[in-house]
Amino acid sequence: MRSTPGKRWRHVIVNTHNTWLHGDLRGFRNREHRIHSSGDYRNPPPADEHAGLRAYHEQRSGEAVRLPYAVLQAVGEAVVENLGHREHDLAAIAIATNHLHMLVELPDHVQEIRTIIGWCKYFGTRAARNTDPSLKNVTLWAEGETYKPVDNADHWRAALRYIAEDQGSDAWVWIAPFTPTPAGSDPTPQESACDSKAGSIVRLPHRA
Repeated sequence: MRSTPGKRWRHVIVNTHNTWLHGDLRGFRNREHRIHSSGDYRNPPPADEHAGLRAYHEQRSGEAVRLPYAVLQAVGEAVVENLGHREHDLAAIAIATNHLHMLVELPDHVQEIRTIIGWCKYFGTRAARNTDPSLKNVTLWAEGETYKPVDNADHWRAALRYIAEDQGSDAWVWIAPFTPTPAGSDPTPQESACDSKAGSIVRLPHRA
């Protein structure tokens, strides 16, 4: 599969502050993977694995930050606008109260990616605080992000489907009009699982 020269599709995951700590029962890995669990959120590690590390971080960390529903749209639109301004193709983004997922083509250089996502966090934070002034002194985002490479068409479709459909009814979801498709696959506006959401779709959070 080919991408724009010098770029690579990534499934980017950003958590809100203190919602996924080292030692988390859902699995974890720290920077450079110096410490990591034996499982992940799909196949969680044993509950007693890294229990001491989990207790340590739970005791010293502050309260977990969850974005108010009222700011999700503003945050999402700010991130979409920022990536578009920087000319990075964005296929889909979903923002829930505790995390952000997006499928985006970025330079194939980790330090550049960190800078780009740092700006996404900055503009997302500014939009959230403009919408809800009570967030003025709140640290919204966790340090560090996940940038999963997406190197074939099947993985790309699966990531798109996961972001668009599996983030829960409380997520704000945006799917690009005529979503960019990796070279080598059919250049359709949307892949089959997302046909019902074709074209610059925004799904607003639904609170039960």
